[in-house]
Amino acid sequence: MAIPNIERDFTMECDLHPSIPLGSGPGDTKYNWISFSGGVWNATWGKGTIEHGGHDYQFVLPDLSAKATTQYLLKTSDEVPAYIEIQSDGWIKGPLEVMQSLNNASTRDAVDPTSYYFRLMVTMNTGDERYTHVNTSLWVASARRMNGKVVYEAYIVS
Repeated sequence: MAIPNIERDFTMECDLHPSIPLGSGPGDTKYNWISFSGGVWNATWGKGTIEHGGHDYQFVLPDLSAKATTQYLLKTSDEVPAYIEIQSDGWIKGPLEVMQSLNNASTRDAVDPTSYYFRLMVTMNTGDERYTHVNTSLWVASARRMNGKVVYEAYIVS
């Protein structure tokens, strides 16, 4: 079988609203909702902004590891813009003391991104013929929290 290759393909900076706690479930799991207020992206195949209104839904375990599922909308900077839906699914995990710092608004920006694991699988969809190549592609991404944003570096899998 062919071994998949990855190549750096795009970066994103998503501006975040404060997290909204949705309550607790069995075993002290917690649920959070974080909406996006905008942002920017730049890819090998285009660039543009992130539309207001996307969200990150987090399922937080007692050790503060979190399963993150996101959905948001990219707008290209073309004269007639295209819109591209992005979905991602992944995990944020690390040593308890690191996760405690990440979950504290006053310390999260100082946390070294190499001290925790924040990885996502990314897919995209659009009906705009200029960008339909994204519909059949897959990316993996590393991310970090920084200055009220989440910053992604995504790699296309070939």
